[in-house]
Amino acid sequence: MLALAAGIAVAGCGSSGKSSTTSQVSFKSGFATSQQDFRALGTDIAKDITGAGKKTDAAIATEFQKLATRANQQADQLAALHAPARYKKQVASLISGFHAVKADLANIATAAKGHNASNAEAATRELLRDAATIKTADNALSRALGLPAAGASSTSTSSSG
Repeated sequence: MLALAAGIAVAGCGSSGKSSTTSQVSFKSGFATSQQDFRALGTDIAKDITGAGKKTDAAIATEFQKLATRANQQADQLAALHAPARYKKQVASLISGFHAVKADLANIATAAKGHNASNAEAATRELLRDAATIKTADNALSRALGLPAAGASSTSTSSSG
């Protein structure tokens, strides 16, 4: 589940300038800046998944609903981009991925409200699949822009406690 932290780590900003070089440089800069927010979202999701067993259903529902809102904001941010044509497919994949993650997180929140562990488990499995889709799109776009791929330069601090 900690792979989720590396999986949700994507965003971007675009520019529709006259020069494709200027547009690409602007997009790359915005994407690199935005990745921090997306990777933070992934880390927060991973923490909430791994810590769910220690929380009440009400607390889980509240936390996952907030995460769903953040995932939706990320999709909206990506949808507002003016990415260079060569990156539009990857950006569209990211948008789709974040909409799916938002739905999965909302489903976990709903399952927690209804005290339905099996639905929460199913939604978590979907979340992990959708996060993998985001990670793939992020890595493809990162490679195309010459940026480190998700997890490539991560600071793995997996200590138990």
